Amino acid sequence: MSYQPKKKSSTLNLAPMIDIVFLLLIFFLVSSTLQGEEALYNITVPDSSIGETKNVEMINIFLDKDNQIYYKEKQYSRDEIETLLVDISAAKDKKLKIYADKQTNFESIVFLIERFKDANYQNISFALRENNK
Repeated sequence: MSYQPKKKSSTLNLAPMIDIVFLLLIFFLVSSTLQGEEALYNITVPDSSIGETKNVEMINIFLDKDNQIYYKEKQYSRDEIETLLVDISAAKDKKLKIYADKQTNFESIVFLIERFKDANYQNISFALRENNK
């Protein structure tokens, strides 16, 4: 009786590799959607260590580094501010949040605040990124 070793199977089990690929796919999909509208308009908000996060329904206005105003994926210039006010006039009781790029002119920010105050918007806030030190 001679000893004969068992033949080894040359197949590769791909199930663990497929699991890892799906986990990576899910991770990148979730992390890319968490960037939100800031990434859509290419806005970098300033860092702050005193910021406070609240979950309240708000009107989000974006101001990029070229001083262009965005609301619901529509672009407005300074001359079209009245059109913007008409577009958001139905929600005057909601809070207004301005996402201004840190390279935006201060004059443009003041211009927006004055126009919203003139249109009787009382709750205006700014978006800041929490500085985790």
